[in-house]
Amino acid sequence: MSVRRSTALSAALLCAIVFALGWLGTRQFLSTQLTDNAVNATRADLDRMAAAYRVASLGGGPASLAATGLPGDATFEVVADSGQSVVSSADLRRLDPAWKPLPPAPAGAPANWTTTTRVTLRPGSHPQWREYRTYTVLGRVVDDVPAALMEPLGREGHTLDSGLRGAGPATHHRLTLYLFVPPWDTLRTLNMFDDTMAFFVPLAVLLTATAAWFAAGRALRPVEAIRRELAEVSRSQFDRRVPVPGSRDEIARLARTTNTTLDRLQHAHDQQERFVADASHELRSPLANLRTGLEVALAHTDRANWPAVAHRSLLDIQRLQRITTDLLQLAVGPAEVPAPSGVVDLADIVREQVAEHSIDPGGPVVRSVADAPAPVPGEPVQLERLLRNLLDNAVRHAHSCVTVRLSLLAGEVVLEVLDDGPGIPAPERERVFDRFARLDNARTRDAGGSGLGLTLARDIATRHGGSLHVEDSETGARLVARLPSAGQRADGEAASA
Repeated sequence: MSVRRSTALSAALLCAIVFALGWLGTRQFLSTQLTDNAVNATRADLDRMAAAYRVASLGGGPASLAATGLPGDATFEVVADSGQSVVSSADLRRLDPAWKPLPPAPAGAPANWTTTTRVTLRPGSHPQWREYRTYTVLGRVVDDVPAALMEPLGREGHTLDSGLRGAGPATHHRLTLYLFVPPWDTLRTLNMFDDTMAFFVPLAVLLTATAAWFAAGRALRPVEAIRRELAEVSRSQFDRRVPVPGSRDEIARLARTTNTTLDRLQHAHDQQERFVADASHELRSPLANLRTGLEVALAHTDRANWPAVAHRSLLDIQRLQRITTDLLQLAVGPAEVPAPSGVVDLADIVREQVAEHSIDPGGPVVRSVADAPAPVPGEPVQLERLLRNLLDNAVRHAHSCVTVRLSLLAGEVVLEVLDDGPGIPAPERERVFDRFARLDNARTRDAGGSGLGLTLARDIATRHGGSLHVEDSETGARLVARLPSAGQRADGEAASA
């Protein structure tokens, strides 16, 4: 099921549940209020019945009973202490053919005795009334009622004086008046309420589902745009980016995260393509030289100088090895290399490398100037390679002298490699760190270098949290590497702790 459809169905279901609960709760509240109102109105009518009997007993006669003002559909019953019905509503026996009179008030009940009871009328097989219904009935006691207001017993009618003779023995009796609470107004109102809700609840559910359908479609429109754009991304089109909506919701964050991921993919793709291009470009020349030399030697085996051929082939193989090693290291992303965990004294590496380059009898003089131990966090092999690449570059272009300076400055270890060669023009000082960069003839790459030395040196410096730049010098080139001091890092960690 699609997100749009499931959202619409969930909204419809939730709306149906909420409206159904509201329907039931409101109906119950309305039923309670209407029932209470009906009970209060019936209690007022019962008070008028009791008042009419009192007035009639004091001389008002049957005329007072006729003027009670009861509703025409009122259901009532008057019961004597003997349990016989004095007068009852004409509809009572029609509603329940097996009706028996209600019991009188208990003996000794006070004059203000009232009661509330519930009775069920059972119409039996009556052709027009087949519903069993329970009524609330209110009761009241009236004392000293003359027999003239009671005879004959068992009367039926719509008023209290129906069938009354107006004469009888001079005796007085106690009567119990019962008045049924009519449920019809409550039922009509509840039925109207049910009919109204039965129309509006499905309509509200339908409108809610429709609104949720269109709202989900509008909310998912940026997601569909992101999906379409991602579908267009291919092996040759990593430069595409998904649209970022102007909102600040989850979809906007998804779009930004997707673009960040695409940036990383493009970077990895570009890095892979650059590696392939560099490898194919730089490996072609030494491989061609190696193959040509061997083919010529094999073609003229009797005239070939095999030691010289082997020496040239070995030089080409060494260059291939250097290029391959450098390319493989540059192909590894910074995120894939763990952070340096050890501490290396850069002064020791400087002494070892200077001593190694000083034994070349035909090369320039290599000397070092180191103030004190220079501990830096890093890997010894990598830092050694950084310095070796800088020295190899300086030795190849120096006229007579190469100087390595090591100093501590503002919590950093500063490594400087200077030569007295032709130098690097200011506009080219960043381009020399590009892969296989070629400058003018004064500092062009010769056959001894791979063209990746400075690129790899800067990469190593960056991986160690430092930097490598070409800076101003009075003569020749001056390459400066700045690395964080291990002592400074330890102080920072102690302060954080």
